Amino acid sequence: MKFEYQVKVLGRKGYRVSGDDHSNKLAEMVELSSNELGKEQWELISVFPSLMSGGAAAKLLATYKRTVK
Repeated sequence: MKFEYQVKVLGRKGYRVSGDDHSNKLAEMVELSSNELGKEQWELISVFPSLMSGGAAAKLLATYKRTVK
């Protein structure tokens, strides 16, 4: 079985972290992206912070995979 991968940067333009908990906003971004890509058979396999600001994740890298047809 062969797979292909897609890596997306998840974050909002102009999004700034100033010590507040933005976990819900980041979770919404992951959920929205995963639901959109899931319709095209992409499966989320990992998420990790790509930009830290004030000790919190401001952007995430999400990696998706799907079977190559």
